[in-house]
Amino acid sequence: MTPQEEQTIRQWAARNPSPHPIGLSRGDGAADQQIAAFCDRFKELVPGAIVRNAPETAFRKPAMLIGRYGNIAYQAVPEEKELLPFLEMLQSSAADRDVFPATLRQEASAIDLPADLTLYIAMQCPHCPGAVRQLTALGNAAERLRISVVDGILFESQAKAHAIRSVPTLILDDDLRWNGQIDIQEVIRQCIQRDPAKLSVASLRQLLETGEAPRAADLMIARNELFPALIDLIADERWSVRLGAMVTAEYLTDQSPTLAARLLKPLSERFARLAEPVQGDVVHVLGQIRSDATAAFLKSVANGPYAESVREAAAEALEEDDPAG
Repeated sequence: MTPQEEQTIRQWAARNPSPHPIGLSRGDGAADQQIAAFCDRFKELVPGAIVRNAPETAFRKPAMLIGRYGNIAYQAVPEEKELLPFLEMLQSSAADRDVFPATLRQEASAIDLPADLTLYIAMQCPHCPGAVRQLTALGNAAERLRISVVDGILFESQAKAHAIRSVPTLILDDDLRWNGQIDIQEVIRQCIQRDPAKLSVASLRQLLETGEAPRAADLMIARNELFPALIDLIADERWSVRLGAMVTAEYLTDQSPTLAARLLKPLSERFARLAEPVQGDVVHVLGQIRSDATAAFLKSVANGPYAESVREAAAEALEEDDPAG
């Protein structure tokens, strides 16, 4: 942080004595250390600043979680052209006021499914500050959204994984992307109109974690289609993540057994690679599906080279399906 940047922060602090709290989501590596160091210095420069440790379940790490709903992850160390947009974001969140035009705010209110928006930036980029201002204002206007602002240089491997070649680049649910100057109205429209079947794993997880498993299942039933993200969530290593997906699968089994039966193929293909606790939960999910194919798979598990707890769960599922043996 340069002396000029420190002076900018001090002057801003004099006008904003109680900025919005920052949630520090810790991770690993150099990026984590740099973000944490910025937070430490920020607290020294801004006496009223509050930096809290974010929960382990934070949707991005390492990051600073900010915004009115805590739904904006800032994966960068704000400096140069990006310092003022960052400070403005804290200011607008603390003031609980919208800087979004009323017409766009009304359109954003129609976003009724979670969406994951990732904006890649660079500190020297001339167009990035405007994109950051637009996206963070949108995040403060639409609780369903999760906005991530990512420094593509600081998070180089992440940028390479997304094939980022220029900034700013905005990605919606690992699917749609915009480069250069961003039409925020078009972004809102795509968030509203996109195919629910293309929900990213993060967006479907967000929907399930808000208690909307029945709604997620109904969306699949209406389209007679399993959402690919559901399979990933059922097979996730974290119990808290699997739980919502399992509830969705149970709802599918009750309301649309034929559609639920399609879970067998993708789950059985992954089964051998899953950890023991995950295998047990997959057996539980498939055990509720009454079909010859599912029974055959469960029988192969019960007699297969798996952990005793998994084999026993499969045998019990078969007995429940056919009590007479």
